[in-house]
Amino acid sequence: MNFLKRFHGSGNRRGIISFLLAVFLFTINEALCKLVYGEVSTHQILALRGLIATAAVVAMIQVTGAMPRILRMFDRPVLLRSSIDLVSSYFYMIALFHTPISNVMAIHMSSPLMMTAVVALVMRETVGWRRWSAVAVGFVGVLLVVQPRAENFNAYSMLGVGAAACVVLRDLVTKKIAAEIPSSIIILTNVGMLTLVALTLALLEGWVSMTWGQFGFVAVAALCIAVGYICTVDAFRHAEVTVIVPMRYAGLPLALLLGYFIWGDVPNTLASVGIVFIVGSGLYVLHRERLRGKEAAAQAAATPPP
Repeated sequence: MNFLKRFHGSGNRRGIISFLLAVFLFTINEALCKLVYGEVSTHQILALRGLIATAAVVAMIQVTGAMPRILRMFDRPVLLRSSIDLVSSYFYMIALFHTPISNVMAIHMSSPLMMTAVVALVMRETVGWRRWSAVAVGFVGVLLVVQPRAENFNAYSMLGVGAAACVVLRDLVTKKIAAEIPSSIIILTNVGMLTLVALTLALLEGWVSMTWGQFGFVAVAALCIAVGYICTVDAFRHAEVTVIVPMRYAGLPLALLLGYFIWGDVPNTLASVGIVFIVGSGLYVLHRERLRGKEAAAQAAATPPP
């Protein structure tokens, strides 16, 4: 009942719809890129997708009136965040091209668990036994998905783990970015840097002629990325973070369906259990974070002013 009230209040309904649309678009983007891979290299896919997405993001910046702050994309924290995101994107896409889409997505969803461990061990933030237990269960889930000792172990899945770790580092750096820098500028820096690196590597490797079908897939993937970014920004502007963040797990059922119907991928028993562990523990950690936020707000409200 409480969730339903929050769903209807203060822009949460719009935020949830926007974020679910973003998750859907990002998943479709991944499937389209995976379909093209094999005949077209990773660098060329990322370069072409990036060129189209960059144009769309620039248009978004122009429409939203953020163009006067375009030079803030060269701020050191913004560049550092984009550099980390570049590594994360490459790790994720390479893992995606060589492992089932649902597996790599599930591994990537372990990033909130990694963040909890990092803030406890590195930043010395207090983490109770409940969240530590959830983190432990989630990491067991990652091992069940990766299956490092199985005969059919896929080393590329470890790149998915690396991508999730990069997301944690990226999010920590994001906290250092000045609040007055528009989200669209940060997005442009991310997309632009990835495109520049991918285009350089693609040209050095040798640009391959593409069919109209392949070009169409990548173009649609680029539009999915661009619109997904816009929807994400809209969601975080209009809804409570604790309401929309759990919605990221909604992409996993779609990934499972796409993996099954397009590539015939069916997670084995261990991987299926691991996916459930990751999603369940991740949602629980987010739930505990929301409760801690409420408790902190209540304590602040109860404290009399000096």
